[in-house]
Amino acid sequence: MLYRENGQFKTSYRADQQMLPILQDRWFMAGLLVFVFAILPLAAGTPGGDYFFRALAVPFLILAIAAIGLNILVGYCGQISLGHAGMMAVGAYAAYNLVVRVPGINFLIVLVLAGGVAALVGIVFGVPSLRIKGLYLSVATLAAQFFLDWLFIRIKWFTPNFLI
Repeated sequence: MLYRENGQFKTSYRADQQMLPILQDRWFMAGLLVFVFAILPLAAGTPGGDYFFRALAVPFLILAIAAIGLNILVGYCGQISLGHAGMMAVGAYAAYNLVVRVPGINFLIVLVLAGGVAALVGIVFGVPSLRIKGLYLSVATLAAQFFLDWLFIRIKWFTPNFLI
């Protein structure tokens, strides 16, 4: 949504919780989805298409997924997390190590296993933090972020070979 209408009077909870209450927003999102799923894949065959997908589209989508996850955690759950990038790095390094160490593995299996590894690391750091809230929870997640950063720098098995 690019703007927010003022003075709208909602008569039901369902109308208040509608994602796109304005007709122009619905048309814009429909056009955006048509562009993304019908027109954008045609750009892959063009001379600059490979660069566009590798350097712009894929990193944009990865960071958009991370932002959506952070929005769910902070916006809907109300928990302040400063270690979100660490969990994202755990999933990325797990996916990289699975692809390198298990040749010919299916991408969907890599995706599920890397997500599982990130979830297990999140549980390892999350279970001790179950009783704390507010500023202390943010400090605990920041500690997880610093520990994971230290782990990836110091232990060479986790780090990809081109980063050493």
